[in-house]
Amino acid sequence: MASTFGPRLWRRSSASVPPARSLGRRMTVHAAAALIAFAALQIWLVTSAVAAGAPSVLILVALIMLLALGVPTARMTERRWYHLSRQALASWGLHARFRRDVRRLWIAALTLPFLWVSGAMAATDAIAAIAR
Repeated sequence: MASTFGPRLWRRSSASVPPARSLGRRMTVHAAAALIAFAALQIWLVTSAVAAGAPSVLILVALIMLLALGVPTARMTERRWYHLSRQALASWGLHARFRRDVRRLWIAALTLPFLWVSGAMAATDAIAAIAR
């Protein structure tokens, strides 16, 4: 006798591929959140550096870095995935690329402020040592 309620638990069908259309919206959320985290971390590091004795010009440079690097990179990644999700067929390979790009976006958002602020502090110290 056939069941009218779908497959039984011991005869599950293979997992279907999630729809590709949702990837564009999901990347938009990730890009916005990563940009906010990048900006907050950068503000915190720069204000800490200025409080520790770094020149106040570092605040202006931090804003320029945020606008010149962070915003266009997040927007480019978001736009790429929006168009890709509209054109591509859903596949596990597409979802693996999505996870890889999300991972790269978050790693960049969380490590770049530390790298450039520490580099700016080292450069400031080196310039001050040369000026003496």
